Amino acid sequence: MIAATIDCADLEGMTRFWGQLLDVEFNTVEHFGFLAHAPDRKVTIWLQQVPEERAGKNRVHLDFVVDDLDAALERVRSFGGGVQERHQWQDFVWNTCTDPEGNVFDIMQAQQPEGSQ
Repeated sequence: MIAATIDCADLEGMTRFWGQLLDVEFNTVEHFGFLAHAPDRKVTIWLQQVPEERAGKNRVHLDFVVDDLDAALERVRSFGGGVQERHQWQDFVWNTCTDPEGNVFDIMQAQQPEGSQ
């Protein structure tokens, strides 16, 4: 896999949101936004401007892991995204979020290595 592509109506707004959230730069060419190249990045995110709005629930979503879940959720809100419900399964805790166009993604609290605390 080389990339996950997110369809969007507002390419400029979406590159700004995802760039701020991930603390990376996006390059845009015509109707596409590309996460700036980094040699250690195996998979990237592309944004593709499309004329139609998103309809219905996403059938695929992105998952991110962070050290501080509450701080990450505040960043989502401050950049124009939405924070939805919190979930827990066994020791895993995550929140479902949306970008400004309603695309769903999850942010998960990083797990402590076994035996540490």
